Amino acid sequence: MPTFVEVITSPNCPHSPRAVRMAARVVGEKKNVHFVEVSMVTHQGQEVAQAYGVSATPVIAINGRVVYVGIPTKLRLEGMIASAVREENERTNYFF
Repeated sequence: MPTFVEVITSPNCPHSPRAVRMAARVVGEKKNVHFVEVSMVTHQGQEVAQAYGVSATPVIAINGRVVYVGIPTKLRLEGMIASAVREENERTNYFF
């Protein structure tokens, strides 16, 4: 199963560009991991932010779950992605 990493950003946030660069770099080193930036200035971004309960940016979500607010270190983000991949691989039930 693929893993999805989202970075929710705001154009007014001075930290958002760095979070996007970090996530893009880490995800670029992984197979079967996909990255998307979700800007809160778009209608879709506002819906995503509301669904996740985002009140500050940047926010990192992996597979639909908020895992970090702010900019994690490269090592920490790699660990969060590895954990999500492991969880998905061990999953036996896909009912929500």
